[in-house]
Amino acid sequence: MPRRPGGGTSPPQSLEAALREIVVGVGPTLKSLAYDTSGGSSILMAAAHTPDHWTPEDKASAILSILHELVDKMSNGRWKAASRAALRHPADDYRGSHLDSVAARWRELVVKEGYGEPEARDAAEKYRGYWTTAATHLADTLADRLHELNSTSGWRQYEQSEPLTPPLKLPLSFDRTDVLYRFQGRIGVQSISYRWLTAHGDVDHYETAGWYYNEPEAPVEIRPLANCQLAGPLRELPQGGRSATLAFSRKLVAGDRYFFAYTTFFRSERPCRPTILYEVRGLSMSHLTVRAQFDISAMPRRAWHFNLGVQIEDISPEDGAPELLPISPNGYVDYEFQSCQRGRKYGLRWQWDDDIERGE
Repeated sequence: MPRRPGGGTSPPQSLEAALREIVVGVGPTLKSLAYDTSGGSSILMAAAHTPDHWTPEDKASAILSILHELVDKMSNGRWKAASRAALRHPADDYRGSHLDSVAARWRELVVKEGYGEPEARDAAEKYRGYWTTAATHLADTLADRLHELNSTSGWRQYEQSEPLTPPLKLPLSFDRTDVLYRFQGRIGVQSISYRWLTAHGDVDHYETAGWYYNEPEAPVEIRPLANCQLAGPLRELPQGGRSATLAFSRKLVAGDRYFFAYTTFFRSERPCRPTILYEVRGLSMSHLTVRAQFDISAMPRRAWHFNLGVQIEDISPEDGAPELLPISPNGYVDYEFQSCQRGRKYGLRWQWDDDIERGE
């Protein structure tokens, strides 16, 4: 089949072969898509003509988001279920090394349907057949979607600065969150979080996630600071970063208020991307203060706050704009957001001197 006019996107046959390859084993991850320079990963990455300033992780994250969207829109329930398992989507449904093969993920599906062994093994073969058909359909819709994005400015909607975070399903809201990010040179070294919450049901822990803004695979370390402790080891997130369960000192019931604090060490040698994003993961958040302590040897020239969904992250405000923030002589900057909405992202962005010289 010829290439699609104007878009340069790989033909559906190539995309179908790529899809079949990337689901083998643990399934597609941000790291495998971004850094595997051969086979299916390279075909998908080459087919996406994202903005030139995007990192490989940005592009990989966008491709995964698009695949998830297309699968979720499938009208055939069996195709959809088989494709979700193949792509390990949603991640919360397919955690654990025991699901590090696509066959195991299909068996997980039929076990949830009530099959026992060995019937589950035989029933899982049906999902292999569903995937065979679904992959052809998915390749067609993916080719159309990539052509649409490549020929317009549509890629902007997929621009992110951090890996996808598992949804938080706990009955709690945050009265206040205070987060401080610390830098050495241009490298982000640590974030410190203080949190005040209100429970809306029985809850005895919080699930936190950490990542580094220019290296999703950095071996971040999450440590309790006050009124909480780690419950079990840190867990690798499928698309980068790590999560941890922080156990409270007691079980909270509806109406209880609670304070706890923890810190995240990023353990990376790469300069931080000039963005700090914070996603509201509780039911609500009344106050959020995001702080940055820059190294005085590597001070940004400008800094501003933004609220994704209201502002576009990669647009630098004009001089005199209200979102611009003062940077103290010792490198400190902060901003307090109020009445934050669940799922929306709030944060700080800045420009180093050479960013301005490049016009970024």
